Amino acid sequence: MTRRAALGGIVLTMIGVSTAAAQQTLVEQARFAFRPIPHEPPAVEGLEATPARVELGKMLYFEPRLSKSHTISCNTCHSVGMAGIDPLETSIGHRWQRGSRNAPTVFNAVFNTAQFWDGRASDLETQAAGPLLKPHRDGEQSRRHRGATEGDPGLCRPIP
Repeated sequence: MTRRAALGGIVLTMIGVSTAAAQQTLVEQARFAFRPIPHEPPAVEGLEATPARVELGKMLYFEPRLSKSHTISCNTCHSVGMAGIDPLETSIGHRWQRGSRNAPTVFNAVFNTAQFWDGRASDLETQAAGPLLKPHRDGEQSRRHRGATEGDPGLCRPIP
């Protein structure tokens, strides 16, 4: 064996060890940052997830009357049939206006540490009001939402 071959073998061994150590460090960092999704969502003080609230949430999620045109619901951009997203580069909103981002998935969003791509909402309650106030998303203003579903017994009943 020549000296060059021996040095080459040592260098390759060192690279292999270094790569393995780097991979192990990366795995350890990932284990710290990412944990399995819990079986139950976190409890929110004062907002118990009763069957009636879950049903109301489903109704509102698919309700297009909350938009000015009565054609856009949460499901328009966060399609349950498409893993809670739309497959577009940027989402399309009211009057075919394009947003600046695409729709992040809503699946398991309760476990996110922040909402929206830029993290501007700390929780789902804060996030839920955001799209309703953005003209390019559904063209609405909050004052109009109050009357959008007035008289609908399914949406206007008290929530137990």
